[in-house]
Amino acid sequence: MTDRTRNNMIIIRIIGAWVLFYLLFFFLLSFFNGVERAAFLSLIVILPVIPPVHLNNHLIVRYFSKQMYRQYFALLIATLVIFGFVAQLLMNIFHNVEGEYIGAMLNPFVVVLITTGIKSFRENLLNKYKVAEARAKQAEAELRLSEVESQQIRAELNLLKAQINPHFLFNALNSIYSLSLNQSEKTPSAVMLLAKLMRYHLESSNTPEVPLSEEVDFIHSYIELEKLRFGKKCIIDFDYTGIHESIRIPPLLLIPLVENCFKHGMSMEKERNEISINLRLKNKHLEFETMNSIPKKGSNYSDDKKVKTGIPNVKRRLKILYDNRFKFNIEERGGKFYTSLIIDL
Repeated sequence: MTDRTRNNMIIIRIIGAWVLFYLLFFFLLSFFNGVERAAFLSLIVILPVIPPVHLNNHLIVRYFSKQMYRQYFALLIATLVIFGFVAQLLMNIFHNVEGEYIGAMLNPFVVVLITTGIKSFRENLLNKYKVAEARAKQAEAELRLSEVESQQIRAELNLLKAQINPHFLFNALNSIYSLSLNQSEKTPSAVMLLAKLMRYHLESSNTPEVPLSEEVDFIHSYIELEKLRFGKKCIIDFDYTGIHESIRIPPLLLIPLVENCFKHGMSMEKERNEISINLRLKNKHLEFETMNSIPKKGSNYSDDKKVKTGIPNVKRRLKILYDNRFKFNIEERGGKFYTSLIIDL
């Protein structure tokens, strides 16, 4: 629709409104006067009020909406006084009836007051509708943005989880490879443990959460696999308390910290390698702590200096999953490496 067509439609609506107002007034006066007289009186009553109404609409836009209240009221009063006298003059000339002069003079005041009220009410409704519409559009935009962000977060989480898979498998196979080189009788048991670990790995890869008890069992199986490799040279203390089925956590969240203990804390040349792992659940606060001794000559993992995805991976997953509801610290002191994780579940 062009601007010209739109303006023509506005003019037609305005003319139609005034014609309807005239006909209503004529209908009322026709009960007390003849048809011709009622038509004439309706005309001299309507004509003086048309200019003040439209001038008032202009003054509202020009001054009132810009908070120029003094100018608005001064010009409005001047307009009403002028056209009030015009109405009185017309009534005096064409309908000389004593007592109706004041009523004719007040007609512009009354009509302007009524039309201003209608205009204000209409604009108030339109403004509320526009505000509601704007809020709805904003909410829709925020929802779309949230969906996009959620998809991006899910994609990143899947990528982080996928990074655990080859890293974990490499470490587990490294342990079995060490056993096979020595033709150890423990190799078949290690293969069975690896099969159990990989089964859990595959089953949990497509679920956002698993029971904490299953994650504990997974960690326990991994520790048993590493014990087969290091034997008496590995002193491992794995303690967990307060675990129950109702508590669920993201799968494979804790295993990188356990892997880190073996990856950077075990050496076949050292007679005593110490690892301590503690998991506690207190009032929906999960506390997970690890400690491992640091070999002076480095660990026996060939990828020790090449692949370091474990702790950065954990930090990023924690940030995405728990935002500010976790505390994670790492520390090295006295020849030992410590990690401490607290999650508000």
